[in-house]
Amino acid sequence: MPTWTSPPQLVALAAFYAQAQAQPDAFSDAAFLDAVKAAHWPTNCWSYMEASFAIIAPACLLRPHLTAELIALPIDAMIAGGLDHAEQVIAIGLDCAMRDAPYVAPSEEGKRWLTQVWPALGEMVETVFQARLQAALADDED
Repeated sequence: MPTWTSPPQLVALAAFYAQAQAQPDAFSDAAFLDAVKAAHWPTNCWSYMEASFAIIAPACLLRPHLTAELIALPIDAMIAGGLDHAEQVIAIGLDCAMRDAPYVAPSEEGKRWLTQVWPALGEMVETVFQARLQAALADDED
């Protein structure tokens, strides 16, 4: 699992992931999602997106059934940053795993998920992206 040493919310999340891995039934899905979401912090949307991929990749390994909800976090940031076509989402996530100097470095497990599992999620990515884009557009109309 991740071995982040800073910032504090990632240190806490790494400890949470270790506990969730050791005791898979210790946390409900709701508590699990709350812990992952609480680790995010305000920043520009593209840095948020990069950090979000590093944060959610281990979560997607631990709870694959929550992947659609978890990938909505970086996808929302991409949409906020102006992305309006889902075709680029997979490539952007892969780039986060390959960067030399990432905003937040993904763990080895996270890199593995981003390079091995993420590319096969095209249909899920398209569905989540379209739903989140429509929600964002509806919010803009309000």
